[in-house]
Amino acid sequence: MLLPTVSPYVSGEISVFEKLVQAGEAESFVTLPYPIHLFLVGVLVDHLYDVKLFRESVALNLMNATTKMRENGREQANELLMRAGDEGLLIAGLFPETARRLNVSPSYFRFMGQAAYASLSARHIVTGANQGSFFDTVAEAFPVLEKVLKATRSNPEEEAKLNAFLRSIP
Repeated sequence: MLLPTVSPYVSGEISVFEKLVQAGEAESFVTLPYPIHLFLVGVLVDHLYDVKLFRESVALNLMNATTKMRENGREQANELLMRAGDEGLLIAGLFPETARRLNVSPSYFRFMGQAAYASLSARHIVTGANQGSFFDTVAEAFPVLEKVLKATRSNPEEEAKLNAFLRSIP
């Protein structure tokens, strides 16, 4: 699916990240299933303005999610698991140098992210929610999603476009 640069129906962020994910797929020789492709674009868009991305610990979000589950804060627990999975994916795929700066292997973030998505899947399956199998698929596809994100960094033209776009945001 190729989105136009300007559309009244698609925001600029989605269009830019759609092209970025497509470039990552092409560079890594991977074709993501459409729902997983859209999920990856959504993760990038959701965390575009996220200034807390590197300030919170992925492990802490996982631990807080288990605490919330025991305290009947189901929605909050789901949000924390989702955030932990997203953070693990973005750090492992787009910002592996951040992991190294923290003296942690990028694979740590892969395992933490996968665990968060798998836990979210299990929670949805137990409660009968439809998204359970989807998040199970996301957890299984995590290394491939990471590979696609890493490949976006190896394309200097796309990386320059993304950096220009990010600098234009107020």
